[in-house]
Amino acid sequence: MIKKTLLGAAFAAFAITAITSTPHDAKASDDKTLVIGTMWESQPLAMQPRRSRFFNESEILDTLVKLDYDLKPIPGLATAWNRVSPTVWQFKLRENVVFHDGTKLDAEAVKFSIERVIALLPYAADLLNIKSITALSPLVLEIENTEPYAALPNQLSDAITVVYAKSSFNDAGEFVSPVGTGPWKFEEYRKQDRTIVSRFDGYWGEKPALEKIEYRFIPDHNSRTLALEAGEIDFVTNMLPSDVKRLSEDKDFKVYSQPTSGLYYGAFNAGDKSVLSDVRIRRAVNALVDRNLIVEAALEGIGQPAWEFFAPNFNWAPQADHKYKLDTDLAASLLSDAGYEKVDGKWVKDGAPLTLRILSYSSRTEMPMITEAMAALLNQQGITTEVGMYTWGGMLDLVKRGEYDVSVVFWTPEMTGHPDLHLKSQFHSKAGLNYQFWENADFDAAVDKGRTLDLGDEQESTYTKAMNILHADAPIIPLVHKVFVVAATKDVENYHIHPSGFFFDFKNVSK
Repeated sequence: MIKKTLLGAAFAAFAITAITSTPHDAKASDDKTLVIGTMWESQPLAMQPRRSRFFNESEILDTLVKLDYDLKPIPGLATAWNRVSPTVWQFKLRENVVFHDGTKLDAEAVKFSIERVIALLPYAADLLNIKSITALSPLVLEIENTEPYAALPNQLSDAITVVYAKSSFNDAGEFVSPVGTGPWKFEEYRKQDRTIVSRFDGYWGEKPALEKIEYRFIPDHNSRTLALEAGEIDFVTNMLPSDVKRLSEDKDFKVYSQPTSGLYYGAFNAGDKSVLSDVRIRRAVNALVDRNLIVEAALEGIGQPAWEFFAPNFNWAPQADHKYKLDTDLAASLLSDAGYEKVDGKWVKDGAPLTLRILSYSSRTEMPMITEAMAALLNQQGITTEVGMYTWGGMLDLVKRGEYDVSVVFWTPEMTGHPDLHLKSQFHSKAGLNYQFWENADFDAAVDKGRTLDLGDEQESTYTKAMNILHADAPIIPLVHKVFVVAATKDVENYHIHPSGFFFDFKNVSK
């Protein structure tokens, strides 16, 4: 067992970011306004960043289908849906819903919005798999898919499918600003500073208790928590593990914590430019990294060790028949079979050490700590590592060119409560987001079939097959299942973490 103390020097520098002062705004004392410190800038004037998640997580815009706190589909702007044939779905729309500009929501408005989203965001085309959309009546929308597609209702809960009013776009069809049907409407945006939304009193559901929510951009991880402690904000997201422990012991604050199936994982370059094109080395790396130690030492217990892709907390998530496990003997056998021998504690082949170029990005709170911990564990097991921390865009440029061996990333597989979203968009050989150069025809076939099947034994066995292939071919190394943690002042009431990790649901919150 690798001791926790041996890891400290390897990643301690990444556990604490530089402490900088936050802007000294007025204290967050208004009992009708909730001020949130966010890691990402909430950008209301563009659809592209973070796949429009801000519009959904802030509830400026609604989706046809929502997910409850068990990640089961429930009515949103659609009150019911029915699969009338293998390729055709009908959605009954909610009555008496109006957009923030006063126009009515009807089937034509939803048709316009979905078609505009697909035109502007090509990713949506593969997500929704739509052949045609028809407004059968003012409150009945029909969607025909290009193939049988059981996953459609779940996919219509994704943030990319939020419903926009026509006034969200100019005459040229370009996005201008978000006009939706949600409980909050866009009010003000100050670049690199904050975004403010206000209560929409024409909302179709229960009206929010608060009047305004202010999303304040504080990218420095220490500074966000310091702003909460200084009384400048009411609510903070993406905290450092050390801050979680401190605030948990302070009676002036509330700390909320809940596991999600959001996953930190290493994506392996299975292409010709990497030694990880050899499946034996990919499997060996999986057997050498102690996920328990990463959570304990790097994250101070804030996370769940990930020995499989989907977290075990959710019964809709398919699992492989086996999990990865720490097994240094298996790793040694695999590396020896791949032509390596251990010389002076290092795995070597033809006189050259086995070296992995590990890339990641520092904007997400836990990412540097997880990346450095994984690299330290591999070093201790005889695999040389070269770690590079970049911006997200900088890392992605290198990944797309295949100039890496492992890229440590985060993904939230449970965003739609259906396995199709991640398995199809990330690992399918034809997926636009598959930058790993990994292809497996049997996996593709299983995923393509799985999205067509209703819940039942056939769907379960099909996705189990896909997960068994993913496990055996090992194009990734699962590292940590995220535990979602936020903190608030003691005056904030009625907040509950949504297990998606991307939906704040502030409607019932008060101060």
